[in-house]
Amino acid sequence: MNRRKATAFSAIAVVTAAVLIPALAHEGHGKTESASWDPNAPKKVSPETALAIGLKTAEVDFGQVEEVMKLTGSVRARPDRLVAVSPRTAGIVRAIRVQPGDSVKKGDALAEIESQELAKNIYELRRLEADYERLLSDAKKSESLVRSLEIEVPATNASADLAESEAARLTASGEAVSANLLVQRRTDAIKLRADAALKAVALEQAKTDVQSLRTQSASTLRSVEALRALIPPAQTGDGSEVSVDAAHPGLVRYLAPIDGVVVTRAAVVGQGVDAGAKVLTIGDFASVQIEGEVPESLVDALVAAGTPNVRVRRSNDGALVTTGTVRFISPVIDASKRTAHVIIDADNPGGVLRQGMFVELAVILRQTDSAVVVPASAIVKEGPLQYVFVKEKEFFKKHDVATGTRDDQIVEIKLGVAPGDVIAVQGAFSLSQLRGVSPGAASEPAKTPDTAPAKQEPKPSSDGADHTHG
Repeated sequence: MNRRKATAFSAIAVVTAAVLIPALAHEGHGKTESASWDPNAPKKVSPETALAIGLKTAEVDFGQVEEVMKLTGSVRARPDRLVAVSPRTAGIVRAIRVQPGDSVKKGDALAEIESQELAKNIYELRRLEADYERLLSDAKKSESLVRSLEIEVPATNASADLAESEAARLTASGEAVSANLLVQRRTDAIKLRADAALKAVALEQAKTDVQSLRTQSASTLRSVEALRALIPPAQTGDGSEVSVDAAHPGLVRYLAPIDGVVVTRAAVVGQGVDAGAKVLTIGDFASVQIEGEVPESLVDALVAAGTPNVRVRRSNDGALVTTGTVRFISPVIDASKRTAHVIIDADNPGGVLRQGMFVELAVILRQTDSAVVVPASAIVKEGPLQYVFVKEKEFFKKHDVATGTRDDQIVEIKLGVAPGDVIAVQGAFSLSQLRGVSPGAASEPAKTPDTAPAKQEPKPSSDGADHTHG
């Protein structure tokens, strides 16, 4: 019994091997061309396999290749497009009308904060403004008095001089003059002189008053301006940053200072906030800046390129996102990392680049025209060797190549292929993993399933077990 089972299992194993070995010999479905494990053997790919590995071909041609410097960078919001909404005085949050992620336009309502300190400041401002106006009025009155006295003092002195001269003339004439008249003239001269002296004193006092009032008004104006800096402007309807409710002086309505998106919200309704505390953050990510580090040995090459263009790719899949321009290369080399900080300005279409995201950067240093070029995806690396697959009729043959300048998209080919050759530009690595066709089969027509040798069926044995005969 055991001998029969062993014989039956042996027969099944032989039949299975006879079926599977031809099936695995080559990737072409239903074909019996002999396969080869020789890595240099030509590859023949069925339409089904080509679709599965994403195989695409293109013709080699002349083109432009760029010398690039590859870096990694981190996305940051532009400092001038990131704004924190903060109260100028301490208060209590009464309303917040937006959430993180909401898009806002300049002038949209964001929040309301009630501040008793602001109400006191507004009252004090109004009092100081009234004082300032009164001081200006008093100063103008004193200035008018000064001008009046400056006219009266010389006139009074002239009248006193005239009266004194008349009294002296009457005394010296020797004529009979009434004593009363002489006394009257002398008395008038004394009064006029005294009046002129008093007006001179009043003039000096008026000048002092003018100077004092000017000093007081200047000091009061500085206090007014200091308080005004703490008080939001009145609503103007033109997208002001904040507005004060005239009916409730302590209530401030905060408006969006820029177009953008709400990035953070750091307060809730009823919460007390200090002056300068960040309540909301608004960011405009239509354009961003990318920060990276350039090795010290490559700084000179980057500086020589001026303000080169940069291609920005996602680090997870290498997809091209946007292009940018090098704006700043730090003049300082980091003592520990031996790198220079670099900043790149880039547009951000669709908001794909997010703050903190790592990206791959290809800084274009120079360009070479009229070179034989192939896509970088066409090159297969195997240790120190590089090769491509050239399509010849229905076969793909491996061609070793010597490469030159390369960037993140294109590779210059110096030896190995020529313009006009058709090569695999996508799926080349998967193609390298397929079995090749033996040298003889590559030049012979493929056999159809109808011409394949018939599979030998096992014959039943007399004891009831199946046996395979070689």
